[in-house]
Amino acid sequence: MAKGPSNGLGPEQGSILCHMEQTTREYELLYIISASFTDDEMGAVEGRVKALLEKYGATVNVVTRLGKFRFAYPIKHQRHGHYVLARFSADTQAMRQIDEALRISTDVLRHLVVLADEAGGEKFDLVQFAEVNIDARAEARDDRRRRDERGDDKAKAEIKSGVAALEGGLKEEAAKPAAPAEASLSDEELEKKIDTALGKEA
Repeated sequence: MAKGPSNGLGPEQGSILCHMEQTTREYELLYIISASFTDDEMGAVEGRVKALLEKYGATVNVVTRLGKFRFAYPIKHQRHGHYVLARFSADTQAMRQIDEALRISTDVLRHLVVLADEAGGEKFDLVQFAEVNIDARAEARDDRRRRDERGDDKAKAEIKSGVAALEGGLKEEAAKPAAPAEASLSDEELEKKIDTALGKEA
């Protein structure tokens, strides 16, 4: 004889209860609040977000302020924002409504909801965005160009002085009388000179 579930409910009721237990899951919500809010106003925004979650049946476990960070790009004309992490349990059916309510909220600039299992646990490390100053790169490039142009002017001046010296030297050589040409050596004389030179080295 087949027995029903041990919780005293019939087979159909027991499977419904199991299904209900599986649909409630734990989530993490990371949302960004505008940096223009004061600490008191941030507390009020956090309260409104918590109320929004509870409105759809979520149970908020922990809310953590992560700090103020600079964005990589402007979001709704804002350059900085306060990051807040909330851990909550909610029914999977309510998540679509929670996501849409957060999306249309004017208090929240951006948000991201993930399963707590996928979030990686309690340990996390936020890194401050380091902006690359494109203007500084352009200024450095312009400075190099100016130095190169000055260097080119200096190099041109050196070339001109070298050419002038060469031209002056050529004129002087042309003015000098031609040196008498040495008599060509015979093969025997050349070999003797080579032998004497080699003999000195050895």
